[in-house]
Amino acid sequence: MRCSAERLIEAIIATEVMKMQQHAAEEKQKLRQKTEVYVVTVSRDFGSLGKKVAQLLADTLEVRCCDRSILQEVARRAHVDEALVSALDEHVSNIKDHWWQHLQHKNTFSYEDYYHHLVKTVLSISRNGGVIVGRGANHILGEAKAFRVRICGSEAQCARRIAEREHITLEESTKKVREVNQERAEYIKMLYDADINDSSSYDLILNSDRYHITQMVEMILDAMEKAGYDLPADARSSLSQTH
Repeated sequence: MRCSAERLIEAIIATEVMKMQQHAAEEKQKLRQKTEVYVVTVSRDFGSLGKKVAQLLADTLEVRCCDRSILQEVARRAHVDEALVSALDEHVSNIKDHWWQHLQHKNTFSYEDYYHHLVKTVLSISRNGGVIVGRGANHILGEAKAFRVRICGSEAQCARRIAEREHITLEESTKKVREVNQERAEYIKMLYDADINDSSSYDLILNSDRYHITQMVEMILDAMEKAGYDLPADARSSLSQTH
Protein backbone atom coordinates (compact mmCIF):
# COMPACT_ATOMS: atom_id res chain seq x y z
CA MET A 1 0.00 0.00 0.00
CA ARG A 2 1.32 3.36 -0.95
CA CYS A 3 1.80 5.88 1.83
CA SER A 4 -0.71 8.68 2.31
CA ALA A 5 1.90 11.24 1.17
CA GLU A 6 2.03 9.66 -2.32
CA ARG A 7 -1.74 9.67 -2.58
CA LEU A 8 -1.84 13.28 -1.46
CA ILE A 9 0.70 14.29 -4.12
CA GLU A 10 -1.29 12.47 -6.81
CA ALA A 11 -4.48 14.19 -5.67
CA ILE A 12 -2.81 17.61 -5.79
CA ILE A 13 -1.43 16.91 -9.27
CA ALA A 14 -4.83 15.72 -10.49
CA THR A 15 -6.48 18.84 -9.08
CA GLU A 16 -3.94 21.12 -10.76
CA VAL A 17 -4.31 19.30 -14.08
CA MET A 18 -8.08 19.68 -13.85
CA LYS A 19 -7.71 23.40 -13.13
CA MET A 20 -5.38 23.81 -16.11
CA GLN A 21 -7.78 21.97 -18.39
CA GLN A 22 -10.71 24.04 -17.15
CA HIS A 23 -8.74 27.27 -17.64
CA ALA A 24 -7.74 26.22 -21.18
CA ALA A 25 -11.38 25.42 -22.00
CA GLU A 26 -12.51 28.81 -20.66
CA GLU A 27 -9.86 30.65 -22.67
CA LYS A 28 -10.82 28.70 -25.79
CA GLN A 29 -14.47 29.64 -25.23
CA LYS A 30 -13.54 33.31 -24.77
CA LEU A 31 -11.49 33.24 -27.95
CA ARG A 32 -14.29 31.55 -29.87
CA GLN A 33 -16.79 34.11 -28.60
CA LYS A 34 -14.43 36.94 -29.49
CA THR A 35 -13.91 35.79 -33.05
CA GLU A 36 -17.60 35.03 -33.57
CA VAL A 37 -18.94 38.44 -32.53
CA TYR A 38 -19.29 40.56 -35.66
CA VAL A 39 -20.82 44.01 -35.56
CA VAL A 40 -21.39 45.87 -38.82
CA THR A 41 -23.31 49.11 -39.24
CA VAL A 42 -24.92 49.82 -42.60
CA SER A 43 -25.86 53.38 -43.56
CA ARG A 44 -27.68 53.62 -46.87
CA ASP A 45 -29.22 55.91 -49.44
CA PHE A 46 -32.90 55.26 -50.05
CA GLY A 47 -33.18 52.80 -52.93
CA SER A 48 -29.50 51.82 -52.85
CA LEU A 49 -30.16 48.15 -51.90
CA GLY A 50 -28.58 48.78 -48.51
CA LYS A 51 -31.14 46.73 -46.60
CA LYS A 52 -30.70 43.74 -48.92
CA VAL A 53 -26.92 43.98 -48.59
CA ALA A 54 -27.27 44.11 -44.80
CA GLN A 55 -29.53 41.04 -44.72
CA LEU A 56 -27.25 38.97 -46.95
CA LEU A 57 -24.21 40.03 -44.94
CA ALA A 58 -25.95 39.05 -41.70
CA ASP A 59 -26.91 35.66 -43.14
CA THR A 60 -23.32 35.12 -44.27
CA LEU A 61 -21.86 36.02 -40.87
CA GLU A 62 -24.68 34.14 -39.10
CA VAL A 63 -25.75 37.13 -37.02
CA ARG A 64 -28.99 39.09 -36.72
CA CYS A 65 -29.92 41.81 -39.19
CA CYS A 66 -31.33 44.53 -36.95
CA ASP A 67 -33.68 47.03 -38.52
CA ARG A 68 -37.30 46.88 -37.40
CA SER A 69 -36.25 45.00 -34.28
CA ILE A 70 -34.42 48.13 -33.12
CA LEU A 71 -37.72 50.01 -32.99
CA GLN A 72 -39.35 47.16 -31.10
CA GLU A 73 -36.58 47.16 -28.51
CA VAL A 74 -36.61 50.94 -28.09
CA ALA A 75 -40.38 50.80 -27.56
CA ARG A 76 -39.99 47.99 -25.03
CA ARG A 77 -37.31 49.83 -23.08
CA ALA A 78 -39.27 53.09 -23.09
CA HIS A 79 -42.62 51.39 -22.31
CA VAL A 80 -44.33 53.12 -25.23
CA ASP A 81 -46.23 51.91 -28.27
CA GLU A 82 -44.08 50.79 -31.18
CA ALA A 83 -46.11 52.96 -33.55
CA LEU A 84 -44.96 55.99 -31.57
CA VAL A 85 -41.31 55.06 -32.03
CA SER A 86 -41.87 54.15 -35.67
CA ALA A 87 -43.38 57.57 -36.41
CA LEU A 88 -40.31 59.21 -34.94
CA ASP A 89 -37.67 56.88 -36.33
CA GLU A 90 -35.37 58.60 -38.87
CA HIS A 91 -37.92 61.40 -39.38
CA VAL A 92 -36.35 64.57 -38.06
CA SER A 93 -39.40 66.71 -38.87
CA ASN A 94 -41.32 64.78 -36.22
CA ILE A 95 -38.48 65.28 -33.75
CA LYS A 96 -38.51 69.03 -34.33
CA ASP A 97 -42.25 69.36 -33.85
CA HIS A 98 -42.46 67.03 -30.82
CA TRP A 99 -46.01 66.31 -32.00
CA TRP A 100 -45.95 62.73 -30.74
CA GLN A 101 -45.96 63.90 -27.10
CA HIS A 102 -49.63 64.77 -27.48
CA LEU A 103 -50.52 61.18 -28.34
CA GLN A 104 -50.30 60.22 -24.68
CA HIS A 105 -52.22 61.83 -21.88
CA LYS A 106 -49.90 61.12 -18.97
CA ASN A 107 -46.53 60.19 -20.39
CA THR A 108 -44.39 62.05 -22.89
CA PHE A 109 -41.71 60.63 -25.14
CA SER A 110 -39.15 63.25 -26.10
CA TYR A 111 -36.45 62.82 -28.70
CA GLU A 112 -33.98 62.75 -25.80
CA ASP A 113 -35.82 59.67 -24.52
CA TYR A 114 -35.72 58.17 -27.99
CA TYR A 115 -31.97 58.80 -28.28
CA HIS A 116 -31.28 57.43 -24.80
CA HIS A 117 -33.04 54.14 -25.47
CA LEU A 118 -31.64 53.93 -29.00
CA VAL A 119 -28.08 54.13 -27.69
CA LYS A 120 -28.75 51.44 -25.08
CA THR A 121 -30.37 49.21 -27.71
CA VAL A 122 -27.48 49.56 -30.17
CA LEU A 123 -24.91 48.88 -27.44
CA SER A 124 -26.86 45.80 -26.36
CA ILE A 125 -26.91 44.47 -29.93
CA SER A 126 -23.18 45.07 -30.29
CA ARG A 127 -22.38 42.80 -27.37
CA ASN A 128 -23.92 39.80 -29.15
CA GLY A 129 -23.11 40.75 -32.73
CA GLY A 130 -25.31 41.86 -35.58
CA VAL A 131 -25.65 43.92 -38.72
CA ILE A 132 -27.32 47.18 -37.68
CA VAL A 133 -29.19 49.12 -40.35
CA GLY A 134 -29.31 52.93 -40.13
CA ARG A 135 -30.12 54.99 -37.01
CA GLY A 136 -26.59 56.42 -36.96
CA ALA A 137 -25.29 53.29 -35.24
CA ASN A 138 -21.84 53.97 -36.69
CA HIS A 139 -21.69 57.15 -34.59
CA ILE A 140 -22.78 55.34 -31.43
CA LEU A 141 -20.26 52.50 -31.76
CA GLY A 142 -17.35 54.12 -33.60
CA GLU A 143 -14.55 52.30 -35.37
CA ALA A 144 -13.47 50.42 -32.25
CA LYS A 145 -16.74 48.52 -31.84
CA ALA A 146 -18.04 48.07 -35.38
CA PHE A 147 -17.12 47.83 -39.05
CA ARG A 148 -18.93 50.79 -40.62
CA VAL A 149 -20.33 50.54 -44.14
CA ARG A 150 -22.24 53.02 -46.30
CA ILE A 151 -24.14 51.95 -49.42
CA CYS A 152 -24.88 54.80 -51.81
CA GLY A 153 -26.24 55.17 -55.32
CA SER A 154 -27.10 57.79 -57.88
CA GLU A 155 -30.47 59.47 -57.51
CA ALA A 156 -31.53 58.22 -60.94
CA GLN A 157 -30.73 54.57 -60.28
CA CYS A 158 -32.20 54.62 -56.77
CA ALA A 159 -35.37 56.24 -58.10
CA ARG A 160 -35.71 53.56 -60.80
CA ARG A 161 -35.51 50.83 -58.16
CA ILE A 162 -38.12 52.53 -55.96
CA ALA A 163 -40.46 53.11 -58.90
CA GLU A 164 -40.28 49.42 -59.80
CA ARG A 165 -40.63 48.22 -56.24
CA GLU A 166 -43.53 50.48 -55.24
CA HIS A 167 -45.22 50.63 -58.65
CA ILE A 168 -45.13 54.41 -58.87
CA THR A 169 -43.96 56.81 -61.57
CA LEU A 170 -40.34 57.79 -61.93
CA GLU A 171 -41.24 61.36 -61.07
CA GLU A 172 -42.90 60.23 -57.84
CA SER A 173 -40.02 57.94 -56.90
CA THR A 174 -37.42 60.64 -57.56
CA LYS A 175 -39.25 63.00 -55.24
CA LYS A 176 -39.49 60.26 -52.60
CA VAL A 177 -35.76 59.45 -52.82
CA ARG A 178 -34.90 63.10 -52.30
CA GLU A 179 -37.26 63.47 -49.35
CA VAL A 180 -36.17 60.30 -47.56
CA ASN A 181 -32.46 61.01 -48.05
CA GLN A 182 -32.96 64.56 -46.77
CA GLU A 183 -34.81 63.25 -43.70
CA ARG A 184 -32.02 60.78 -42.96
CA ALA A 185 -29.35 63.45 -43.38
CA GLU A 186 -31.17 65.83 -41.02
CA TYR A 187 -31.72 63.00 -38.53
CA ILE A 188 -27.96 62.31 -38.37
CA LYS A 189 -27.21 66.01 -38.12
CA MET A 190 -29.65 66.56 -35.28
CA LEU A 191 -28.86 63.50 -33.19
CA TYR A 192 -25.10 63.30 -33.76
CA ASP A 193 -24.16 66.71 -35.21
CA ALA A 194 -22.59 64.87 -38.14
CA ASP A 195 -22.78 64.82 -41.93
CA ILE A 196 -24.25 61.54 -43.18
CA ASN A 197 -22.00 61.77 -46.25
CA ASP A 198 -18.77 62.39 -44.32
CA SER A 199 -16.47 59.59 -45.53
CA SER A 200 -14.47 59.62 -42.28
CA SER A 201 -17.52 58.14 -40.52
CA TYR A 202 -17.21 54.89 -42.49
CA ASP A 203 -14.67 52.14 -43.09
CA LEU A 204 -16.07 51.28 -46.53
CA ILE A 205 -18.34 53.11 -48.98
CA LEU A 206 -19.84 51.22 -51.95
CA ASN A 207 -21.71 52.52 -54.99
CA SER A 208 -24.60 50.18 -55.75
CA ASP A 209 -24.82 51.51 -59.33
CA ARG A 210 -21.73 49.47 -60.16
CA TYR A 211 -22.13 46.26 -58.15
CA HIS A 212 -24.85 43.75 -57.42
CA ILE A 213 -25.74 42.68 -53.89
CA THR A 214 -23.50 39.62 -53.66
CA GLN A 215 -20.49 41.52 -55.00
CA MET A 216 -20.98 44.21 -52.37
CA VAL A 217 -21.13 41.63 -49.59
CA GLU A 218 -17.96 40.00 -50.95
CA MET A 219 -16.19 43.36 -50.89
CA ILE A 220 -17.35 44.01 -47.33
CA LEU A 221 -15.97 40.63 -46.25
CA ASP A 222 -12.67 41.35 -48.00
CA ALA A 223 -12.42 44.75 -46.34
CA MET A 224 -13.25 43.30 -42.92
CA GLU A 225 -10.49 40.72 -43.26
CA LYS A 226 -7.99 43.39 -44.30
CA ALA A 227 -9.10 45.38 -41.25
CA GLY A 228 -8.17 42.43 -39.02
CA TYR A 229 -11.44 40.54 -38.59
CA ASP A 230 -11.19 36.76 -38.34
CA LEU A 231 -14.11 35.66 -40.49
CA PRO A 232 -15.73 32.20 -40.56
CA ALA A 233 -13.86 29.81 -42.85
CA ASP A 234 -17.03 28.93 -44.74
CA ALA A 235 -18.29 32.52 -45.15
CA ARG A 236 -17.45 32.78 -48.83
CA SER A 237 -18.56 29.28 -49.67
CA SER A 238 -22.00 29.98 -48.23
CA LEU A 239 -22.09 33.28 -50.06
CA SER A 240 -21.18 31.67 -53.38
CA GLN A 241 -24.38 29.62 -53.17
CA THR A 242 -26.39 32.81 -53.57
CA HIS A 243 -24.92 33.52 -57.04
